[in-house]
Amino acid sequence: MYLKWFLTLVIYAVILYFNIFHRLNFTVGTFFLVSGLLGMTIFFGLLFIIKYRISDENKHCGNEMDVPVKKDIIISTVFKNEGNTVVDTAKHYLDFTTKPKIIFYDDGSDDGSFQSLEKIETENECVFKIIRLEKTDKILHPKGMGFEDLIKNYGCDYYIIIDADTLIDEASVEKALRIMQKKNISVLHFTRRNDLSDEIANNIADTEELFSSINKLIGIFPWYFNGSGFIMKSEIARKMVYDDYSPSDDCQIGFFLRKNHIKVFDALTLFAHEKAPKSLSKLLKQHSAWTKGGIHHYMEKEKLTIFPLAFISAYFLSALVNPLGIYNIFLPLAFAFIWSSDFLANLLLAGRSAGKSAGNAFIHFATLFFKGVVIVPFHILCFPFKRYSFWFKRTQY
Repeated sequence: MYLKWFLTLVIYAVILYFNIFHRLNFTVGTFFLVSGLLGMTIFFGLLFIIKYRISDENKHCGNEMDVPVKKDIIISTVFKNEGNTVVDTAKHYLDFTTKPKIIFYDDGSDDGSFQSLEKIETENECVFKIIRLEKTDKILHPKGMGFEDLIKNYGCDYYIIIDADTLIDEASVEKALRIMQKKNISVLHFTRRNDLSDEIANNIADTEELFSSINKLIGIFPWYFNGSGFIMKSEIARKMVYDDYSPSDDCQIGFFLRKNHIKVFDALTLFAHEKAPKSLSKLLKQHSAWTKGGIHHYMEKEKLTIFPLAFISAYFLSALVNPLGIYNIFLPLAFAFIWSSDFLANLLLAGRSAGKSAGNAFIHFATLFFKGVVIVPFHILCFPFKRYSFWFKRTQY
């Protein structure tokens, strides 16, 4: 483990050294010509892939008479002091025409939300249950503890795992189940959307979620898994086990699925709407916490994953030392890939204007670049000193 940590630091040093002392340069004209041609290839390639996936999903959604849909599902979340947000979420799913089973776990709320949900439980005893979460001694997010209790004590065909603020409409749930049954899919992930307001932080967060879905579709970062807004078959979920030290419950699920060769279908056209922090500072704190959990997971549990992450971060950090280097042609190509993914996702999936889509793409790239050159190396550097310094609290919207 500590050897992996040392080797990740070596990656940063080697790439920086290479950029400083091996200056094999393009001419300016050649650099921009090659970048432009390859960037256009990336853009139109992504356009084709996204259009094809949208068409494929629409084809397999069908209609209600196409194939009977199994609806034995449980919708579950773990929450703490989410106020009216979690109450509104419960009411949203209770308004479904075909009411699902709903099991919410409370992690010691003292803001009245637990009592409000108890009243809802008395009115909907057949389908709704609110449970006080019993914590274990594991270093594990309460979401993971709730998931463990859920699959141990409550059976169904499909589990839908959400955050306290996740809203998925009934038609999208039915379409997701239809796709899973038609294509024999074990895990389906909705595209998470932070589109409940038009503030800058929400636009960045929404673009990040859209980018994440396209990124997973293409398979650039196969280890990445979002921890809410997904459906999992019960026979798969029951095999899921969290270790005593699980700094990232999301990464632990993704690791389990990859280790067991279980593919995830990332649905571009089916949305799970969630809230995002209202300010940029809170958004960066949120992403910093996610990054810390992921890096600690990769260091502790996976053999090689931390190395490509460190390489990408080190490359971004040092490429500006010699931007015209032949090997640094990947920097504008990375920009082309991220910007094209963001622009097309905003345009085709979110239905935003071309101008708005372009602006969101530029802002998100800047945020992602900052994350890669500041947040990632910071948490890698601090890893040995922060192994057990985890705290878990609700998102500050």
